[in-house]
Amino acid sequence: MRDKFAIWATMEAREGKEQEAQDFLVEAALRLEAEPGTTSFRAMRIGPKEFAIFNTFADEAALQAHVTGEVAAWVQACNPELFTAPYAITRCETFGAKRTADDRS
Repeated sequence: MRDKFAIWATMEAREGKEQEAQDFLVEAALRLEAEPGTTSFRAMRIGPKEFAIFNTFADEAALQAHVTGEVAAWVQACNPELFTAPYAITRCETFGAKRTADDRS
């Protein structure tokens, strides 16, 4: 398994901003294509107004580059307009995952 570190974040969209919040998270995924240390990004709806993201990183340096990078700054700048409060962020250490073909070679 190549990803050792992860971030799980949850957020609640402001009333009437649910679609904009979803579109914003899709845009975040596209922007993260330019971040080589962020090895995966998943955005999900976990309730009518509740969303979550899960990012993975190969090492601590990649995680730090992400949280101090341009995409993170953009996300934080947009947060007050779309979401009711700052994200609830949990840093995680991963230890098990289904292997992909790349992991097996």
